[in-house]
Amino acid sequence: MKESTVSGSGQGSGQGVLAMASFPMQEWCEPYDLDTALYQGTVFPCLSKSFFAAEDVPCSFLKNAAADKLSDRERAMNEISMVGFAVNDLTLYLDTHPDCQQGISLMKKLLHRRYEGLAEYAAKYNPLTQLSIVTGTPDSTKFEWDEGPMPWEGGLI
Repeated sequence: MKESTVSGSGQGSGQGVLAMASFPMQEWCEPYDLDTALYQGTVFPCLSKSFFAAEDVPCSFLKNAAADKLSDRERAMNEISMVGFAVNDLTLYLDTHPDCQQGISLMKKLLHRRYEGLAEYAAKYNPLTQLSIVTGTPDSTKFEWDEGPMPWEGGLI
């Protein structure tokens, strides 16, 4: 495992080191499923660290807690949120590991899944992003950004 060190030194001669930090370089580990990743706050189990011993809450809270009470629209939005979170977290990993083939492969799958989720949501309800304002194909000229309401406007109620 690679290790990085960061240090700071005082100004002038004769002063010692003010701080030194050493941290291991992250290595690839098999990612969580998306529901667990969202709950844990990271895609990578090797980065999931407990800070306090607290009551253990099941990781699949999104699937089990109210899944039977969610509308199809809310389920679709949850899927988009989980995939979007994983894409963002994996982007951070690939920033420092641009040659990791496992990360690149997973990113391609997740981007495709996100694109499909956004397109399906836009076709059934309304577009959520600038990438999904065009209904049909990217060559289409029919824009439906103003069809909604957006989720923050009560669109899931």
